[in-house]
Amino acid sequence: MNLPVEYIDSNGVTSNLNYTISRIAFLKHLGFAGQGSAPRLNRFIRTLGMFLTYSQYLQRQTFYNNHFSIPPPALYDPTEKGQFSTVAGRAIADFLSKRINNSLLTVNYEAAMRILRMPIKGKRPDLISFSPNSIFAIEAKGYSSNWHGVMAEHKAQSRSGKISVNFSMASVTYNMYDKIKCKYHDPYNDGVSYNEELLSSLSKQYYMGLYEFVNEKYFEIADLTIGVETFYEIGLTYRKLEKYFQRELPRRPFWIYEMVEFYRPRILITNRINAFLEEGLPRSMEVFIGLNNSQDVADKSSYIDNDGIGLTIG
Repeated sequence: MNLPVEYIDSNGVTSNLNYTISRIAFLKHLGFAGQGSAPRLNRFIRTLGMFLTYSQYLQRQTFYNNHFSIPPPALYDPTEKGQFSTVAGRAIADFLSKRINNSLLTVNYEAAMRILRMPIKGKRPDLISFSPNSIFAIEAKGYSSNWHGVMAEHKAQSRSGKISVNFSMASVTYNMYDKIKCKYHDPYNDGVSYNEELLSSLSKQYYMGLYEFVNEKYFEIADLTIGVETFYEIGLTYRKLEKYFQRELPRRPFWIYEMVEFYRPRILITNRINAFLEEGLPRSMEVFIGLNNSQDVADKSSYIDNDGIGLTIG
């Protein structure tokens, strides 16, 4: 999918940018962006279920024709369509934060509020991101029509949180079911010091949840080297999955077998996760930025994000 982006930087300069996102890259951001807390094993069924629920919106032909698909009339639900538009808008906001701002980690804004022991009330943006040079908030929107709302209102919402950030972004994805468009606008807020303790706390929580997948009891694990980086390649086989999810899946539903056996999905986790668990994500870490330009992961069946977490199928 091609994403045309109207980008306004902190100086008010407008640029027209274009980015390409594969379906597997979109699924990574869809599954991770905006989760209330760190990804964990016991939420894995929910994540798989979300992929299946929204599969009708991600038909290959329409996706690579630069828009999302609409389910056939028998399956169409306007409420579900609105929900997908919302989470898709967050996924693309996360993707753009990685491409435009080189962010290392993006989490739900409320997760950061909990770390800081702030009351969860009042207006606030959707996401908070950490790049090597800045911390910024993102208000993410997704609209089905060729209407992006009032950007001034979205920018005000991006600035509404109580956490000190260097700047805030208003990210809007619209015309999602015809010819997708994006606006990514930057209202700047200078003079804020970088909160490395917050990055450390949130990233420890984030990678601690992911480390639950590095478990040979439930998963088949191999080493995978891409360039100079090494990853745990974690195979999701239904025989081992059902050992973990025997309470959640007492009747062994067919879709687990069908999906896992057909797609053979694997999660890629940087082996640096061991250090991240102890020390948190270092602010200076840039090792995964640009890794997707590697020939090893240039195809549409694999994707590794800036946080060192990826997906591969087939």
